[in-house]
Amino acid sequence: MPLRILQSTFGRLAALIATLVSLAATAVFLIAYFAFAFVSDQTLRQLVDTDAAGLVDIYSIEGEAGLRRSLQDRLALRPLEGEGPVYLLADPQGEPLAGNLAGWPDAFSLDASWVSGVFTVDGEALPLLGRAFLMPQDFRLFVGRSTTSQAEALARLRTIFTAGFFITLTLGVAAGLVAAGWIMRRVERLNRTCQAVRDGAIDQRAPGADGADEFGLLSRNINAMLDRIERLISAQRDVSDLTAHELRTPLVRIDRTLAEAGHDPERIEQAREQVAELGELINSLMDISAISAEIGDTRGLEMLDLAALARSVTPLYADVAGEKGASVKLDAPRPVMMRGSPAQLGRLIANLLDNAVKFLPEGGEVKLIVREGPVLIVEDNGPGVPPDWRERVFLRFARISHGGPRGHGLGLSFVHAVVRRHGLTVDVEDARPGSARPGARFIVRPAGDPA
Repeated sequence: MPLRILQSTFGRLAALIATLVSLAATAVFLIAYFAFAFVSDQTLRQLVDTDAAGLVDIYSIEGEAGLRRSLQDRLALRPLEGEGPVYLLADPQGEPLAGNLAGWPDAFSLDASWVSGVFTVDGEALPLLGRAFLMPQDFRLFVGRSTTSQAEALARLRTIFTAGFFITLTLGVAAGLVAAGWIMRRVERLNRTCQAVRDGAIDQRAPGADGADEFGLLSRNINAMLDRIERLISAQRDVSDLTAHELRTPLVRIDRTLAEAGHDPERIEQAREQVAELGELINSLMDISAISAEIGDTRGLEMLDLAALARSVTPLYADVAGEKGASVKLDAPRPVMMRGSPAQLGRLIANLLDNAVKFLPEGGEVKLIVREGPVLIVEDNGPGVPPDWRERVFLRFARISHGGPRGHGLGLSFVHAVVRRHGLTVDVEDARPGSARPGARFIVRPAGDPA
C-alpha cells in the first residue's frame, strides 16, 4: 500500500506539499536567522561605540590616570552571569596599563576600524568584536565585547530549526501519506463501482453518496449518471423489443403476399407497397436515432425564422384538411428568430399538423400559433389526448385508437427528439377542457419555461 501511494498522483501531491512546506519553513528560518544575526551584531557594535565614547570623554577630562581608574571600576562591576566588556589601555609602546586583555595584539589597527577575532582575555581565548583607538599622547585604547553569547544564540537557533525542520517534514509526510491513503481508498471504491458497471453490473452504485464533501457530490453525480444509463438501456431494450415486434408484422405480411402473388401483378405491386412502407418505418427509426444522438451538439444549426418556416409548411396541410371539410389556420404575424435545423424543425411542424389533421372531424379546425420565445402551439378540436396518455404519446410506436388512420406511432417520437436536440420541450394538454371534444394543444417552448 505505501508503494502504491508513492506511485499515485495523490502520493506525489502529498510529497510536493511536504516539500513546499519544508522549503517555506527553511525560508522563514533563514530570514529569522539572518535578521537575528544582523540585529545582535548591530546591538553589539552600538554597545562598543557607546562605551568607547564615554571612555574618550573621561580621558579628555581626567587624563590617563582617570581613564585607568574608570577601566578598573568598570571591570570590577562585571556581572556574575554573562559576559562583561573587554578593555585594554596601553602606553605608546603597546605595554598594557589597565584592562583584562592579555596584551596588545599586532592585529589591532589604531584607525578605529572594527576588529574581530579570537584573543586571550583573563587567560581564556574568546572571540571578540571591538575597536582600537589612538588617544592623545599616543596612548592606545581597545574597547570590545565577546561574541560568544551571540554565537551560542545563533547555534541554539540552528539547532531549534533543524529539529523543527525534521519534525515538520516528518509530520508533513505522515499527514500527506494519511491523506493520500484516505483519498485513494475513496477513489478505489469509485473505481471498483465503475469497473463493475463496465463488466455488466449496471445496478451497482457508488458508495458515500450521503457525504457532504466533494466525494459525496461526485458519488451522487455518478449514481445519477448510472441511473440515467440504466433507464436508457432499459428503454433501448424495450424499444428494440418493440421495434422487433413492430417489424415482424409487416415482414410476415410481405412474406404472405409474395407467397400468394405468383405472377399476379396486383399482388406483386401490393408487396412492393408493403416493402416501401417498411422502408419508411425503418427510415423514421433511423432519423429519430440520429437526431437523439445530436442532442447537445450545436453543429449544423443556423439562424432561421420559425414563423416563415411555419408559413411554408402550412399550405400543404390546409389542402389536406380542406378535403375533409376542415381548415388549418396560421397565426404568425411577426418573425421569430432562433438557432436550429430548418429541415428538422420543418418536419416537426409537419408532424404536429399531420397528427392534428389526421383526427379532425368534418368541419374541424387546426390552429398553428408561433410567438417569441420561441413558442409554437398546434391546437385542434379533435378527440384530444387522454390524461394517462400525455407522457406515453411521445414514445415510439405509441398509438391512440380514435378510429382514425393507423400509423406507425413514430411522428410524435420524432417531434420529441427534435425539441430535445434544440433545447426545447413539448407538452400536450386539452385545448377545450370540459368539452365533449376537448381537442389537443401541443406546446413547444424552451426547456425550463413555466407551463
